[in-house]
Amino acid sequence: MKRIISFLLALVLCLSLSVPAFAELTDTPVEPGSGLEEQNRVEETKWYFRVLDGYIVQKRLWSITYGYWLTDWITIGYIE
Repeated sequence: MKRIISFLLALVLCLSLSVPAFAELTDTPVEPGSGLEEQNRVEETKWYFRVLDGYIVQKRLWSITYGYWLTDWITIGYIE
């Protein structure tokens, strides 16, 4: 009986040591300038409109998040 209990105890000990340890999931702060802060942001955009030569209406998409143009000027209509 003592031998069976010792065997079971040794088995439980071996099995508990073989379980991998998991890292704790926490919200760690992101340092500015590391590039990681932009991965979690949703891109914000804004359309800009202009009238060219007094009768051509055009639009262009600006990325507020990244600070550059996403499209060229797109003609959307004419003013009569």
